[in-house]
Amino acid sequence: MKTKVLFALVASFFLFSGTAFALHSGGVAHCDACHSMHNSADNPRTGDVNAPSLMKGSDASSTCLNCHAGDGSGYHNSLTDVGTGVSQGGDFFWVTPGATYDYPAWTGGPGVFNDPDNTGHNVIAADFSLAVDGTNVTAPGGIMPSNTLFCTSCHDPHGQIDGGTGAGAPAISASGSYGAPAPTDGSVLGNFRLLGDAGYKLITSDAPIATSVNAGYMQPGGYGNATDYGSGMSGWCLSCHTLYSAGNMHTVDGVVPAVYNNYKASGDYTGTVADSYDSLVPFERNLAADLLDPTSTQGSDGTSTVACISCHRAHASAFDNAIR
Repeated sequence: MKTKVLFALVASFFLFSGTAFALHSGGVAHCDACHSMHNSADNPRTGDVNAPSLMKGSDASSTCLNCHAGDGSGYHNSLTDVGTGVSQGGDFFWVTPGATYDYPAWTGGPGVFNDPDNTGHNVIAADFSLAVDGTNVTAPGGIMPSNTLFCTSCHDPHGQIDGGTGAGAPAISASGSYGAPAPTDGSVLGNFRLLGDAGYKLITSDAPIATSVNAGYMQPGGYGNATDYGSGMSGWCLSCHTLYSAGNMHTVDGVVPAVYNNYKASGDYTGTVADSYDSLVPFERNLAADLLDPTSTQGSDGTSTVACISCHRAHASAFDNAIR
């Protein structure tokens, strides 16, 4: 009888711990989603079996894309087969060698366009034909070597905050991406989208404040996952693109012009501040995380500011310089 009770307790521990600590949502659970200890039949490595850190892909990005690539347009697909990704980050399809975009003749565009070195971040993922940038030796406006760019250059797959989770660091108990309330047990929320903090790799600024919701197409002004940005996005991007600071390039952190709230469509300027937010042209509201609302249609209130993400996709797009 005692053996049965003990077995039930152990089984319930594993079952409920798997629920509480879902992949990427805190607690760094499910190591075997990214790593394979023995390249076993029930947990094989899909790339180079000699990959570093026992990763299941040939490199860090390939390991990420084992789960974040697909032929659909789901919010979690960062790489699709035909460029149909609708996440706010964009689609790494546009930096694959064969990606082309056919500009209609009436646009006056260049016709068939193909320049994978100029449409986004050239993350290296050998298993998915994503190669090092063939044009830029370092990050444009920065010093980061292009041959070191992986998904993990920006995202910390272990969810560490404040540069690490060493002795004395608080435990991460839940995702910081979807507006979860702040824990009251001494633990903390992870960073938005697992973005690295100052001290992680070459990042010099704390992770930006933002919140997102898995809303599919259900947000105002476009498609994809709705994101409400609080602050810090531009400063975080400048970690690698240092020379693009204020005074050198397009001004970031400038106040969003009032005309933003009037714009509804080409030639239609009848919008109001209450319903003018467009997730295809986002901005930073300069609000704390607990005040952000990814379902809000509220436009700029006069304190909102332009950010790098207002004009560029974080991953890649079909257009020059990852323009939205």
